[in-house]
Amino acid sequence: MVELLDETTDTCVVVRFGGKVTGDEYKVFLDAIDDRLKESEKVDMVAELTEFTFYGDLEAFKEDAHFGTHEYRKVGRAAFVGDSKWIKVFIELSRPFYKAEEKQFASGALDEAVAWACQGS
Repeated sequence: MVELLDETTDTCVVVRFGGKVTGDEYKVFLDAIDDRLKESEKVDMVAELTEFTFYGDLEAFKEDAHFGTHEYRKVGRAAFVGDSKWIKVFIELSRPFYKAEEKQFASGALDEAVAWACQGS
């Protein structure tokens, strides 16, 4: 499941990922990012990952890999909400490759994550 949340603005995508995400579901997120990049060179994002388990199909994995090698380079701030250790590992491993400011927030801290990532949006 992928759900765009009401906190989404013209320059900041706030999305909740839950369960096993399919390629079609992931495209909801990508379309929101792409729509904002038509109007701006940068986009900020918040990904609420508390209920996310993994990709539901190969298409979702491919879409995420493409996002990571293309659109993610245009992310200014990225907040990840969830307590999973893999989030921290992802942030540490990606730091040398991306210019995005990345920060992990505890489960339940969505408002704090939105305030940090979407400031000025």
